[in-house]
Amino acid sequence: MITTLEKAFKMASKLSDDEQKMLAFHWIQEMKTPNFLEVIKDEMKWEESFSKSQDVLEMLADEALRDIEQGRAEEIGWDKL
Repeated sequence: MITTLEKAFKMASKLSDDEQKMLAFHWIQEMKTPNFLEVIKDEMKWEESFSKSQDVLEMLADEALRDIEQGRAEEIGWDKL
């Protein structure tokens, strides 16, 4: 069993019996949805995409901060986006 799942079970074990029953009920219902595995796979793809783009996002954020510091950025409202 993976560490994250072990952590989830450890946290669940601290709940009252009624809370554990409710958690199990919701978990089972969620797993019964027809596209459950597809949703999980999709979330994994997004997670992978975001993890690969962190360097690029950090670089863009640094560039934006430099633009602000050097007066090359202009504050605008939502109505002008």
